[in-house]
Amino acid sequence: MAYALDITERAASVVAAMDTETHDRFVMAMLNLSHDPHSQGDAIGTEGPTVTERAMALGSSGLIVYTVDDSAARVRIVNIIWLA
Repeated sequence: MAYALDITERAASVVAAMDTETHDRFVMAMLNLSHDPHSQGDAIGTEGPTVTERAMALGSSGLIVYTVDDSAARVRIVNIIWLA
């Protein structure tokens, strides 16, 4: 089952400032999350019985923070922490 993806405005603003190579890596990582979001990254919290907050490294300079809502089959990219 594929999960729907969405991205917050805060995260989108970080993506908009990425160079082409980093952007391409981010897009591939995000697409992989839609197929199996629990196999990547680490759980860092919960927001209820079906929502898990997770964080996944993107190379050595970035971290993608996202939530997985299993009941809605949705992955939401909440924040991207990027060391320029």
